[in-house]
Amino acid sequence: MAFNAVLRGDIVLTHEIVTDGYIGIKDGTIAAIGRGIPEGDAPVYDYTGDLIFPGLIDAQVHAGSIDGVAGLADATRAAAAGGVTTIVDMPFDNPLPVDNLDAFSSKIERIGEHAFVDVALYVTAPKGGRANAITQLVEAGACAVKLSTYEYHPTRFPRSTMGEMYQVFTEAAPLDIPIAFHNEDQEIVTSLTAAVLAEGRTGPETHALTRPPIAEMVANAQVLELGLRTGARTHIVHSSIIEGFDMIDRYRALGGRVSAETCLQYLIFNEDDVVREGSSMKQTPPLRSEEQRLALWEALAEGEIEIISTDHVAWPLSRKSDPDMFKNSSGVPGLEALLPILYTELVQRDLSPTIIAQVCGINVARHFAFEGRKGSIRVGADADFAILRKGDGIFDASRMVSAEKWSPYHGRRTAGHVAATYLRGQLIFSEGKVAEGHRGTFVKPERKAAGL
Repeated sequence: MAFNAVLRGDIVLTHEIVTDGYIGIKDGTIAAIGRGIPEGDAPVYDYTGDLIFPGLIDAQVHAGSIDGVAGLADATRAAAAGGVTTIVDMPFDNPLPVDNLDAFSSKIERIGEHAFVDVALYVTAPKGGRANAITQLVEAGACAVKLSTYEYHPTRFPRSTMGEMYQVFTEAAPLDIPIAFHNEDQEIVTSLTAAVLAEGRTGPETHALTRPPIAEMVANAQVLELGLRTGARTHIVHSSIIEGFDMIDRYRALGGRVSAETCLQYLIFNEDDVVREGSSMKQTPPLRSEEQRLALWEALAEGEIEIISTDHVAWPLSRKSDPDMFKNSSGVPGLEALLPILYTELVQRDLSPTIIAQVCGINVARHFAFEGRKGSIRVGADADFAILRKGDGIFDASRMVSAEKWSPYHGRRTAGHVAATYLRGQLIFSEGKVAEGHRGTFVKPERKAAGL
């Protein structure tokens, strides 16, 4: 077979590493995988000694929280620099959420104007409900629905009542689409916040005090029960505690179609880091105890955590530097750190890099129903790759491609860095620079249920 190009290096599959391997690329897809040097005169891009990962999929990105859909430009540049070739973008765009067909269609059309990597899209349900809203959005290509049990903004990021959620779950059950939810109980958080403010306390320690694990567990229990009783697929979008994954196991045993993910920051930092570093580390749900962090690592090593995302949002530091913890925005940038930081932590624990190909690759693609194209290095899939060059280094936020040059991972030692990123066979990032041109396209799920 004649290839358009060949990549050589150590190929990271989901359960093994093919050393001294090659990947033949033809027309933007993977045409062959083998060892050694293939015959033919196609140009060879030699990454001998480097790890060739499948292009990572970040299952949770908030590109539009500041600049709306235009925020896809900065987020997808960061993604390319981090070896992430597909982002799954959340629907809580500024100033209005993606909760109707017009907004969704408009966002799809604008992906080509702004995106440097491929983009799949979450949607949300309109506050107060709307008949057939979810069905229309799924038919148009939504890969998941996001709801919240806590209200961050009455318009952009509203809370859904249990009654509203019940309507959405009932409608979504036959559509075979994940219903993800932000998992903090409104009443518990509100009550604890009022008590802490009454004491005049606004320091960084108050974030964890006002959003304890019980707030997460109570929200989990309500929504997972809705999923069980309606038959809808239900997903905890960021479990910061091991008990969330334990609860998933219990509901699976009851017959629930349930899943959960955690985020990179919950594996790296703990609540003491928030007290020490201050409001820039604010993340919701909060960073937890060191005991919880280590328990998540144990679960990951045992294969009990299926997806790791970043919950990326690149707030300007002006939104993350108020001495009053309650006045700061929640969330941190993570796209450029995901591969090098996660790889480094795996190396330090003598765990296989194949875990990344699972929790940031094929598991994510299966969850969102686009595994036919994305998430793994196999013949027929898109030629999306992240090249990691091994070697000691430091994560330096000043070298990030994002317009916001700050990161909670700044100064951390790394065991490798992203040397190159390929999207459908095209080099889109190499040694610190993102290639010009918006090559990102909309990724639509390959649904089989309900005639979709």
